[in-house]
Amino acid sequence: LLLSIIQTGILQANKDLAVMESKPALPEKVTNITCTYFLNSTITCSWNPGNNIQNQQTEYSLIYYRNKFFSDTPVQNCFPKAIISSSESVTFPCGLSKTECTVRCGVFIFTAKYLISVRAENTMGKEDSEKYHLDTQHAVQLSTPVITKIIAAKNSLNLTWKGQDFFPFDVTCILRYKKVTAGQWIQVENIPMEKNEKEASFHIGGLEPFSNYSAAVSCIRKGNTIYWSEWSADVYGQTLEDRPSKAVDLWRSMEDPGFPGTIYLIWKPLSVSDANGIILGYKVNRRNQPWMNTTEAKISFPRSREACEVTVFAYNSAGDSPGVTLRIPAISKQGVLPVIPVVQAFPKNNQLWVEWKAPPSAVTGYVIDWCVGTEAVCDRDWQHVNTTTLTTYLTGNIEPLKHYNISVYPVYEQGAGTPILTEAYLKEGAPGKIHTPEVSDIKTTEATIKWKEIPKDQRNGFIVNYTIVFLNKEQHFKTVNSDVLECTLQSLLPSTQYRVYLKASTKAGSIKSSDVIFTTSLSTEAIASVTLPFIFMIFLLGVVCVIKKPVLKEQFWPPVPNPSKSSLGHWLDKYHPQNILEWTVLIPDDGSSVCNVHLSDSINSDHSYSSSEKQLLDSYIAELPLPYQPVPAIGEDIDQHSAKIQL
Repeated sequence: LLLSIIQTGILQANKDLAVMESKPALPEKVTNITCTYFLNSTITCSWNPGNNIQNQQTEYSLIYYRNKFFSDTPVQNCFPKAIISSSESVTFPCGLSKTECTVRCGVFIFTAKYLISVRAENTMGKEDSEKYHLDTQHAVQLSTPVITKIIAAKNSLNLTWKGQDFFPFDVTCILRYKKVTAGQWIQVENIPMEKNEKEASFHIGGLEPFSNYSAAVSCIRKGNTIYWSEWSADVYGQTLEDRPSKAVDLWRSMEDPGFPGTIYLIWKPLSVSDANGIILGYKVNRRNQPWMNTTEAKISFPRSREACEVTVFAYNSAGDSPGVTLRIPAISKQGVLPVIPVVQAFPKNNQLWVEWKAPPSAVTGYVIDWCVGTEAVCDRDWQHVNTTTLTTYLTGNIEPLKHYNISVYPVYEQGAGTPILTEAYLKEGAPGKIHTPEVSDIKTTEATIKWKEIPKDQRNGFIVNYTIVFLNKEQHFKTVNSDVLECTLQSLLPSTQYRVYLKASTKAGSIKSSDVIFTTSLSTEAIASVTLPFIFMIFLLGVVCVIKKPVLKEQFWPPVPNPSKSSLGHWLDKYHPQNILEWTVLIPDDGSSVCNVHLSDSINSDHSYSSSEKQLLDSYIAELPLPYQPVPAIGEDIDQHSAKIQL
């Protein structure tokens, strides 16, 4: 019971405390009041609410204390009569949770001084801040000026602006401007604007031709004043074109250094700051040749045997750029100009550096020429270097994994000499592609592996070597130099299947090709071990056939009588018929037909037949088809026999 009473008391105490905490406290006095006066009889004040910001139900009011400039009667449409608390001050409600309030009233004049306080009020009470002394001449802020006109020239802009107020005092303005692409403003201060003037202007000089600029203006009452007007809206203007201020960067490349060949003049387009306008084209002048005109940054013409001097001008609507001249030596003299003895290129600090040694003769400068990609599709760039420089890095967008062909030219009074070439990468990586190798000339213990060279634009570095990896039950490998494109594998096992692939390596990594499977041939011993027993069996079978020929012949080919060797055959050889068989058909009285056959034997009548011969002859005649078969009596002469056969 005691514990229950204690718990009930604690709960009630917490409830009472929560109720007490939920009740709003007396508002704090606001601090840091600042007020600004505008010439349209408007006053804006701001303050720091302090802890009152936590109470969303706090209301604020501005209290303006009367002075001699206030009339006894409130100004209509300025303060309602109901909020006039006394004859000494006027209260203007600002609303809930405010940190700023603006009041416009005709009683506020430029030459007056006021006392202003801010009242914070909630359900618990109200608190007035300390009084703020407002001197309108000191706290006046002009309205934002407006730039009305901008006039452009080649190197200048002329701006005109006006104020939105009528001010009976002198004004000082500040102008800021910058190139659109720049980061910082340039300010021009203390630009006067006399009282009662409606407009002011300023001439901005020293600008770049054909460039975009932005500008803005802010003004303040001249004298002891603290508030500048807001900056005007930015206005933009572009200066006019001027003739290009710089010559183009000129160079050349030759399709064939011999004769006749073609000379390709190439140059870099001018930057926007150097072009001073829109480049309309280029003029090319060769000595003793007509002028040429082109809109591209290159031109070509056949090479002559003599020295050639070419000058190029860029032009826009305002005029021509300074000319730049390039001398191309005669073919007969270019080969005798001294060359640079040593050139090397290497990456350093994320840049591609080139070093060389000076030639034995004095030069007027050097040209570093480089080409990205294959010779067929070459993105060429170059840079000029003075005579005292023997090392430099390549400018421009130098990318990793790209193959650069770099040439260093010594430049003499007669023109550029023969270059020295080198190759380099800013950063190397593993090759990007490799072809599947081919297997040929497969033998018992050897096989030849061939592969194609990786294109330069896919190597991503210098190929250090190739490695051929071949496996059966164990893994073997063979490494060759980068200039080798075929390799013969030796000491292979006969009649064995191998899996082989190729690896191409740079300093930064390697790439593996697809697998190829091949099988070596049988060895001579293996072939002999298979074929010799078979040959021996065939030989043995032949011997058996020879020995057992009669038995085999009687078994598979039994004897057949030869009719030519029979006695009948000999008799027939002697038989020569002389009379033909005569057939006589008789018609008897009863209507039946009778065939009378007379067979005459051609054998001599004096010939006597043995009984065996007669039997053979009888059997022969018996073979004659019916119904023509005569049946002679035994012992009867055949040539005298006549048989009647009834049909």
